[in-house]
Amino acid sequence: MEERVEEFLSIEDEFFHLDHENKIAYMELEFETPKEIFDFNAVTKIPLINDDFMDWIKYVLDMAPRKYSIDISISFGNMDGYSSEYLKNVFLKNSVLEFKRMEKRVSKKNHIAIWLIILGVLLLISTIFLTGFWKEDGVIKQVVAYILDIATTVTIWEGLTILVVDSTERRSQMKNILSRVKSIRFQKL
Repeated sequence: MEERVEEFLSIEDEFFHLDHENKIAYMELEFETPKEIFDFNAVTKIPLINDDFMDWIKYVLDMAPRKYSIDISISFGNMDGYSSEYLKNVFLKNSVLEFKRMEKRVSKKNHIAIWLIILGVLLLISTIFLTGFWKEDGVIKQVVAYILDIATTVTIWEGLTILVVDSTERRSQMKNILSRVKSIRFQKL
């Protein structure tokens, strides 16, 4: 049983070269050309990191031990005329662009969440007025009050979920990338 626990705890060593003393996880990737991870932007002529590669980076950050920073080395068989420094700058610019894009999405979702909460409060006020001013007590009043009560609960709940949970997850994901990647190198094989 102890062996299985140790095997489970050391599974990360099979996927990462871990420097336990300095708490660094080393990742080494090999590609044929930079075109495999970059899409060419015809307008600005600056390569854009493709979504698959950004998703892979996020996946690595999730899989690497939490307290470890990550050192990524990306090697190419053919550099296609790009220098290592240029590709590193492109990666950094793309990371900032991704962070800005994510912030816009968070802002948009926050606006939706605020409107849902406002709608929920309006529904709550409607429910209060309905129960207070609707004098006759009948099945229709109970059904309408019940529907308004459910609608109020759902809209406020969804708004708060978006505002608190979703926004926090998205922000922490990008900050995770910016803070945990110790270094990234682009080089020829």
